[in-house]
Amino acid sequence: MIMRHFLILLLLVSFIPALGQQKNKLQVSFQLQPELTFHQNQYSYRWREKHTKSTFNIGFSTAVQYNFTNRLFVDIGLGYLSRKLNTSVFLDQATLPAPHYSATKELNHTQHLSYRTLQIPANFGYKFINKQTFNSYFVLGVSANYLLNASYKVGNPQYDDTYKKDYWQGVSFNGGLGADIRLIKNIFLFNSITYSFINPVQADKFLFSQDEKEIALPHNYLRVSTGIKIPL
Repeated sequence: MIMRHFLILLLLVSFIPALGQQKNKLQVSFQLQPELTFHQNQYSYRWREKHTKSTFNIGFSTAVQYNFTNRLFVDIGLGYLSRKLNTSVFLDQATLPAPHYSATKELNHTQHLSYRTLQIPANFGYKFINKQTFNSYFVLGVSANYLLNASYKVGNPQYDDTYKKDYWQGVSFNGGLGADIRLIKNIFLFNSITYSFINPVQADKFLFSQDEKEIALPHNYLRVSTGIKIPL
């Protein structure tokens, strides 16, 4: 259902340029996206202490922005991030593909893991400050996340590897603030900070806990985006 709503949103976004009253309102951006990913220290044990910790990650993306009024805009983009989680969780070696598969019953748990993800964000923004050399804005949006592969490190060479995934991991909902500063004519430096206040993720069939055969690793993130914007 979430994916259906997201696809409808993308279709609506594709028609927004036709609604614009002014010309030459397209901008393209290129950005680095360092983030703090907030997750639990462990997801396996029912009786061990759990607390929230953070891991630093960095991704990159590009986006096209359409300013369909002086203050309202929308952007859609494509990004990539290898999101590392420094956390402990049981790895079920009996679910791994050959040659990593093992029917043995020894208990393996991760030292860390990484999810390599394609992100397709769509954002709506409102500029509350709009000057020729500077503007600042609120932004609210969603990001569809497609999981390419996952890397697991448990300290056993038979199981430590990168495994193909190829499925939609979930849709995150984000909000934050941003600012654009004119560097030279037609080139802007921009920075924004956003937080994923809702970020559902699918269960990972290779991971389990004391209570579930397959578990998801819920997490949120605080992201800074920095880069340049250039008119098209």
